[in-house]
Amino acid sequence: MNKIKLKNRFASIWFPRLPLETILSKEPLLDALPMIVSFSDGEEIICANELARKLNIHLGMSTKETLTLNPHVVSKTVQHSDIKKKLINLFRFTYQFTPLVRLDSYDSLMLDITGCERFTGKEEDFIDQLRTHFSKINIFSVVGIAGTQGAAWAIARFQNNSNQKQPRVSLRKIINDQSRATRIKIPSDRNTQNSQKKSSVFNTSYSINSPRYRSRIIDNNETEKALTSLPLEALNLESTDINQLNLFGIYKVKDLIDIDSSSINRRFGDHILKRVRQVLGKDAELFSKIVLEEKYSFSKDLFLEEITFQGISEFIKALIDKLCNKLKKNKKLIRRCNIRFPPNHNLLIEINFGNPTQDRAKIELVTIEKLRTIKNLKNIESIILEGAHIEEAKEKQIAINVSGEGRGSKYLDEEEKISLLIARIEARLGKNKVESFAQYHSHIPEKTFSLDEFKTRRTMERQWQKSKFIRPILLYSPDLINDTLYRNNYINQFIWRGKKYETLYVRGPERIASEWWRKSKGKNFRLRDYWEVATTCGVRLWMFEEKNKLSENKWFVHGNFC
Repeated sequence: MNKIKLKNRFASIWFPRLPLETILSKEPLLDALPMIVSFSDGEEIICANELARKLNIHLGMSTKETLTLNPHVVSKTVQHSDIKKKLINLFRFTYQFTPLVRLDSYDSLMLDITGCERFTGKEEDFIDQLRTHFSKINIFSVVGIAGTQGAAWAIARFQNNSNQKQPRVSLRKIINDQSRATRIKIPSDRNTQNSQKKSSVFNTSYSINSPRYRSRIIDNNETEKALTSLPLEALNLESTDINQLNLFGIYKVKDLIDIDSSSINRRFGDHILKRVRQVLGKDAELFSKIVLEEKYSFSKDLFLEEITFQGISEFIKALIDKLCNKLKKNKKLIRRCNIRFPPNHNLLIEINFGNPTQDRAKIELVTIEKLRTIKNLKNIESIILEGAHIEEAKEKQIAINVSGEGRGSKYLDEEEKISLLIARIEARLGKNKVESFAQYHSHIPEKTFSLDEFKTRRTMERQWQKSKFIRPILLYSPDLINDTLYRNNYINQFIWRGKKYETLYVRGPERIASEWWRKSKGKNFRLRDYWEVATTCGVRLWMFEEKNKLSENKWFVHGNFC
């Protein structure tokens, strides 16, 4: 069988003004002032507006240095999370063309558009469509399309419009020189040009008509030709590697390609040439796509003269119907959902389900139960239902001995009934208000159980194990008694909770020691002798005598067999 060889195509969408546009979306008047933007956890400038650039401010400068030289410049900071959210919103539009999209640093997206001509159309039309959409939402973009990710990244940011001549030095002599003390002396006039070259590739104003910001398309067979005249920064190398290469007179991609690879590997390591091979398409480059988390959010605007409980309930049921249809279509289950009532942001309904579900009747029943607890539903303009915790649907065993059309839909629903009951109770009382006893294997009576959060599956699967010893029906906290008559290792008369008891017979003793292997937890537990004590009034108590070498032994009531 012949293999189909696809022509790899990648599109790099660069947003050079994204940090600046994030600030201006909240404070648009700041664009009339020279402004610089940096990350909140850094001091380097990542973006500057046109007025700031006219003051010879460029990317990579320190904010402290800039404000010292230009006190009138406005300095703003952005969070990494804010920029990422902005990119994610832009990513959702590109998802309609290809599912293979990844975030490329903080200011660009990388798209794998191989074989997506049906959705993108011609590449020229695809670029126009992207830039038109982003311009409508006031986002400036530059697009580069090439056969590799590195080439697309490079041509979006760097253009063949520089006629500056780079300094010529004897490369072979420098690279073959084994002395580490070698230094290159560059004349002062060339040094001035190089400092301007290294300062930034973005040292022009943000103009759509600027040749520096022109979207480009290159064919796969023209990749090397298009990249050779670009500076080393186009390879997306580390700044330390670029500085070292510049010290040896290597400023362009062509200079790096023309040098013997063994010399480069010996002097700088193999990672530089590996990056060159990836950009030129000779080596593969990994593509880590973003997995789009689909939102399960539905809203309804209210146009009611009088807001009633019945009217709100009908709107919520309509939203639940949309939610369940989407859950079934995507084979998902919901465990928790929220209902909001704008503009009242303090009013929030949180619905939790013990077991994830997509059953419309169950969701409606629990939601309406929770809605009844809300007293004030006035002055609300809309309803928003959103799924807060969505899970994958798992296959379930169908009920046996069920024939007919309903065979696939009738499940063993005992667990589901208990889960629904707990969900309705929590809808009225609140989350985690229902607790259950869980058995714990220990020979100390107080530690044979614990009170934990109720879990349906654990309650149904685990049966309470019976102890081989006789244990009372009720277990109290050890309750000290006043023994009035003590004889022959047990008591004949005692007073407990204000009432006098006489012993009819006793059975025992059962000696229980502390958990000696847990030294830190067994200090307060002394040796105990347990007795089953039957009284003349018919009460059967479980009592123990606490052994104490330093003082008199004490008696306690610990349980009741009646």
